[in-house]
Amino acid sequence: MNLVEVLVASVVFALASGFSAQLWGQSMAWSRRVEERQEALQRVDLDLLRRERGLRRAAAQKWSEGGATAMSCPAATEWMREQLAGMAADLPAGLEQRLEPAEPAALWLVAAAAAQRIERRRLFSPAAHGLCVPGLPDNGDPEVKA
Repeated sequence: MNLVEVLVASVVFALASGFSAQLWGQSMAWSRRVEERQEALQRVDLDLLRRERGLRRAAAQKWSEGGATAMSCPAATEWMREQLAGMAADLPAGLEQRLEPAEPAALWLVAAAAAQRIERRRLFSPAAHGLCVPGLPDNGDPEVKA
């Protein structure tokens, strides 16, 4: 083996080692990003489930403490907005929440993790939670004894 063959072999070996190290580093960075995204998805989904459970609890408590009350759907939507906004105080780190109106009488709860570009939307309808009577007129009185 002469000197030229040894030099070419060492250059090829050094290039292969460098490319291998770059590829390994990129795959580790990609793996870390995927893991962080998965954790953010879990945080968003758990927060949405926690809010839904809290809203169901509040609705059950409202029905049990006040007897049988019926609300118009717009009034029930405002009650839901207050309940969901009250639960926003304890958001997990990195999460943002906003409430958007939906038709006919419902709310979109949008939870987002901006760093990972994740957004989840959950539709909350007062009729689905048994909080309103769809045909009840909205006359300014939020609760009407049924």
